[in-house]
Amino acid sequence: MPKEGIDIPEFTQSDKNRLIKMKQESPIKTVKCLMDDYKLSHHESKYITKHINETYGKCNRCNFDKLDRENLICPKCGALNLNWITDDTD
Repeated sequence: MPKEGIDIPEFTQSDKNRLIKMKQESPIKTVKCLMDDYKLSHHESKYITKHINETYGKCNRCNFDKLDRENLICPKCGALNLNWITDDTD
């Protein structure tokens, strides 16, 4: 999907929950985790970390707040949003 040619792995819901929480604590730790645990390059890891939404449904770049699914391009600004739904049962 991204123009940059980066493939977003199929993360499990548990992985998504873990990465969202980790990014809130430390984006640098998230990049390192993606590199170590998922064997992604530094470039891929930074890209994925940058596009994990802070808040579900809200674009990280322009704050458009009507995003309604995962892995979509914001209709307002054109930014990729992973827009993962959190499952607090983990």
